[in-house]
Amino acid sequence: MLICIDSNQFIFGVTGADADAVTLMDILPKLDVAVPRLVVNEAVRNLAKVGMDKQFFATIHRSERFRTVYEPIPAKLVEKYIDLGLPTKADALIGDFVEWVGAKYLVSDNRHFLQEFSTDAYEVLPPAEFLRRFEAGEL
Repeated sequence: MLICIDSNQFIFGVTGADADAVTLMDILPKLDVAVPRLVVNEAVRNLAKVGMDKQFFATIHRSERFRTVYEPIPAKLVEKYIDLGLPTKADALIGDFVEWVGAKYLVSDNRHFLQEFSTDAYEVLPPAEFLRRFEAGEL
């Protein structure tokens, strides 16, 4: 089962700012994860400000099942996700990426994904709910 993880989870997990994000980083090698290069760039940009960008790369390189996708996402799909209500182009790019790669879940605590957006293509889960389901074998 393929999942996508929003950049904020990498930032919070690497810095230790959120316990659920830390746990998500701990189990990363057990997960099939794909992210667009935008997520990697955003995480590195934010983590470099606090000198933790190398820890980010160490975290993702621990997993043989993690991949960064560099191919451009089809423009029509981006437009679809803007029309579905994602307020920024970056959110729309992440939202359409999840559908484009066929992921089942997007793990994010971004309120735009959790409260203001809905799609049948995949499920958006906050980290705590994703971890609960993972631990219970419900994914």
